[in-house]
Amino acid sequence: MIDTATGMRPGERYAVESRERTRHFPGFFLDGKYYLGPELLTAVGWLEGQQFLYDELDPTGEPVFPGRVAGTIEDLTLTLADGGRLKLSELPYRAQTERLMEEHRHQTARGMSEQAHMQPGKGLPLLLCVSVGLLVGGCLLAWIRAGRHPRIR
Repeated sequence: MIDTATGMRPGERYAVESRERTRHFPGFFLDGKYYLGPELLTAVGWLEGQQFLYDELDPTGEPVFPGRVAGTIEDLTLTLADGGRLKLSELPYRAQTERLMEEHRHQTARGMSEQAHMQPGKGLPLLLCVSVGLLVGGCLLAWIRAGRHPRIR
């Protein structure tokens, strides 16, 4: 459950603004968890109440933030442990499957319209050309073997 004081709503994505001289958070919040990217389904941060816990380690294996607490979120503002303040902004979100289905519908519609406007002699499928070539070649071979042609010497 997301604490209402954070200003975030369930099912909505939120990005953290980037500013000079502050830590960069390249991912997004979704349902109280922080992800680095839509294709990476493992959360690297999460909310406990208003506290933002970020599971980032330094090269020695120690948490970058003491106790993993990166800061607190209130009214869509992340206040970092060092005092920096970064705004959260809502991101437009569409499920991956919804996006893929829309792309498939678009490609199918485009392919059907291209086939409907295809003119003879332009853009004939390779399979049709190969089939005609094999048919003509087969007829010539049969005609030669049948012996109904003048011998070429």
